[in-house]
Amino acid sequence: MMYFILVLLGIYIMILLLRFAFTIAYYKRETGKMKNVSRENRLSLKEVTIFQPILSGDNYLKEKLSFIYNNKGEAELIWAVDNDDYEAEKIINEITGNNPNKNLHIVKCDKAPFYENPKVYKILLTEKLWKKYTVILDDDTIIDIKSLENIDKTLLETKIITGIPYYLQGRNIWESMVRVYVNSNSVYNYFTSAFLGRNKTINGMFYIFKSEKIISLGLYQKIKQKLCDDYEFAKISGENGIGIYQSVIPCKLNTGVENFRGFLRLMRRWHVFVNQYIKENLDISVVIFSIIPFVSGSLFLTAAFLYRYEIFFLYLGISILNYLAGRIFRKKIFGENDSIKDMVLEIVSEIVQIFYWFSALIKPDRIIWRGKSVRIKNGIIEVNSDGKKDKG
Repeated sequence: MMYFILVLLGIYIMILLLRFAFTIAYYKRETGKMKNVSRENRLSLKEVTIFQPILSGDNYLKEKLSFIYNNKGEAELIWAVDNDDYEAEKIINEITGNNPNKNLHIVKCDKAPFYENPKVYKILLTEKLWKKYTVILDDDTIIDIKSLENIDKTLLETKIITGIPYYLQGRNIWESMVRVYVNSNSVYNYFTSAFLGRNKTINGMFYIFKSEKIISLGLYQKIKQKLCDDYEFAKISGENGIGIYQSVIPCKLNTGVENFRGFLRLMRRWHVFVNQYIKENLDISVVIFSIIPFVSGSLFLTAAFLYRYEIFFLYLGISILNYLAGRIFRKKIFGENDSIKDMVLEIVSEIVQIFYWFSALIKPDRIIWRGKSVRIKNGIIEVNSDGKKDKG
């Protein structure tokens, strides 16, 4: 049995090395392409609308919106906010000094119907205001807006361009756990899939497309009842001949998580969507480069308990080396420093993340969303399961 486990460790190391090699190769290739885009093909911010659906309740909201507002340059900015979201209105007034720049449009909205995705609802209300190219940007996310000028706009004739996420330092242990979970997986998963030509979804925190094409096909109208809007938008775009281009443009964010309960609910909701993606896109590349690394931590820890403790120390050594390699790479892409605390939490996350997946297998058609327990079927917000508001 020990020999078999050592073979599995060897396979695991090979997968990590291949994934790292593919990620590096893709990053170098696409960085080179962006540097060599001709002047006439570069995107102009004068042609760009940045759309942000705004919802109060996150401690980072003012910080993130202020950054976008103060760095938008010649791009047009649309903030869509609910009529009764007085906290968001207060934050907007504090940012703008009650005197918004002329290229900021504040759109007041009625609250979205319960069975419609509120982000998509706000997008549909603002389509007529879009310029030639539209950026969809979450209100907890920042990007270097000048980096948009490095985009080859000829790609936008046939593709949606998406970015690569990085979570910034959080305020508590639960936000830090979200940070290491995303940061340890995002670059490898997105870039490896793109390198292999198997990228089937987008990073919903930030993406850009040619407005006329999306509006004429009525794509958002077709997904307004879909809960996982980023994957559903990527899927329906693909069905209409619009591909996905994975850029190397970083998008940085925070998500407020107050307690353990909130953390578990967030991870479970994400993994309900992950399971949907795997169900519809399972192939050998997903198994090798996503599923096997995902479950390895728990499996090797179990093997250490059942057979020999040395197995865990071997796995721990591999994980530390994997973290150090990822840390160097993340520093290069995002210009951010990870800490020793991140290393410890990343290893813990690798061991326990299989339990997030297990939790998503229990009643996979039900999640807590917008403060209520809802049932989803084929990605659609179908019914309110119990009619009761959630207390936490």
